[in-house]
Amino acid sequence: MDQQFWEKYFLTYDLLNEVIPYQNLMNDLIRVLEVEKGDLIFDAGSGTGNLCILLKEYGAHPTGYDFSKKAIKIHLMKDQNAEVYYGDLTNKLLFPDNYFDKVVSNNVIYTIDRRIRLSIFKEIYRVLKINGKFVIANVHNRFNPLMIFRDHINHSLKINGIKKTAINLITKSNAIWKLFYYSYLIIRKDKNGKYAFVEKNEQRDLLTQAGFRNIADTISTYAKQSYIDVGIK
Repeated sequence: MDQQFWEKYFLTYDLLNEVIPYQNLMNDLIRVLEVEKGDLIFDAGSGTGNLCILLKEYGAHPTGYDFSKKAIKIHLMKDQNAEVYYGDLTNKLLFPDNYFDKVVSNNVIYTIDRRIRLSIFKEIYRVLKINGKFVIANVHNRFNPLMIFRDHINHSLKINGIKKTAINLITKSNAIWKLFYYSYLIIRKDKNGKYAFVEKNEQRDLLTQAGFRNIADTISTYAKQSYIDVGIK
């Protein structure tokens, strides 16, 4: 993965917390995980800790794991008691077999070479308890950030009205520009082969090949720009 790029992006990444489709994505992940109090949940590629922090609010015990020291630093600034580790998902995980109740991964796999994605799914299978659940979400190969922006505006108009929506767009125009800029760079990396957005049924196929069962129907989220898939060990 392109660590230098993500080190820069993570400085502005938390602006997404104000984007309604991103909030809906987080809520969809929580819902599909069916979080129970005391769950040991591994966040594979935890970034700046947004999902881990939300999982804590639901009573879970999340473990973050990311290859960016900058992201981990931001995570710990937001939650000094966070359990988060520095590591690369393309290597063997430092956890024992059958350790976690659940695993979640959001917008990580698409940054990893397709040739080694199955090995990552198999490693996640290893660290999951029997009957444990793996929930994975990634943007798909028709990813269009303009659709996310449009969905945000439509929801904001319903919730906040025209005046407040307009004021927010004006006052946060710099933040919006930054998010579009990084989205453009990610799309360019996909087009030049650096990344590879997930194809339809790709996540389901990987779950099957890794040994997961009871694979649920794909869920469309993030203004229909991301797929969520679920499998049980």
